[in-house]
Amino acid sequence: MNCIFCKSESATSRSLEHIIPESIGNLEHVLPAGVVCDVCNSYFSTKVEKPLLDTPYMRDMCFRAHITNKKGHPPFVTGLHLQSRLPVAVCPSMEGGGLSIAALYQHDEQRWIRSILASEHGSLVIPVPAEPGEHLLSRFVAKVALEALAFRLMDVDGWNKEITEKCELDPLREYARRGQGPFWPLNTRLIHSADFLFVEADEEPYEVIHEWTFLYTPQHELYFVLSLFGNEYAINMGGPEIDGYGRWLSENKDRSPLYPEGLKSIEEGGGGDGVPPPHR
Repeated sequence: MNCIFCKSESATSRSLEHIIPESIGNLEHVLPAGVVCDVCNSYFSTKVEKPLLDTPYMRDMCFRAHITNKKGHPPFVTGLHLQSRLPVAVCPSMEGGGLSIAALYQHDEQRWIRSILASEHGSLVIPVPAEPGEHLLSRFVAKVALEALAFRLMDVDGWNKEITEKCELDPLREYARRGQGPFWPLNTRLIHSADFLFVEADEEPYEVIHEWTFLYTPQHELYFVLSLFGNEYAINMGGPEIDGYGRWLSENKDRSPLYPEGLKSIEEGGGGDGVPPPHR
């Protein structure tokens, strides 16, 4: 066994690798120990995934999807209560639904309570954060792309050698692991809202936090397509250009490779229904 990133011998590595971080809901797509060595696993965790997950944008996405962290704590976002001019923390209530709102800082708690009791109405402003920096997000998608490829091929004899010795993957490998080489652009677009509800016959509606697929175009380009909180990110695994994906979308009515038959329209009130893709 050799690490799919640094190519070093990794049979003694002990760390499992979550393709999508466990802290944002991934419990199923996990690579066995050795596919990614302990050193690379630690690097991605501290230098790529944590900085990305700590951005206001990712915290906001987890808040909207009501994803608790590994300790079971609900996500929260910060806002401003206009009447008291105090910063507040807003998180999903763990009992009975709705939201729980409190002063962000403990020393403001009494002032916050007095302001709430003194007025029947008030205004709360929660800013919508911008997406993370393009370079950090791009490296994350590149890392996920190579791990998803390994996940898909693991049942094929000789898969590890095929990936580690594939020189065409080396530029993407170096970019994900060390940030070296040119910037790899992403094709980014929204394909459904973060709270979009999928339904199957006789099943309860459910949300999809992440999913992925691969697209091999007639021009012999391999694209990895990732949906995260309804945002679609596509990266070219063969080189740092994305124009071919735009051409493929134009030729296929802008339908995502994840949903070639399209999604049903979202109903009034924020709910909706759709046909989920096959398990990936």
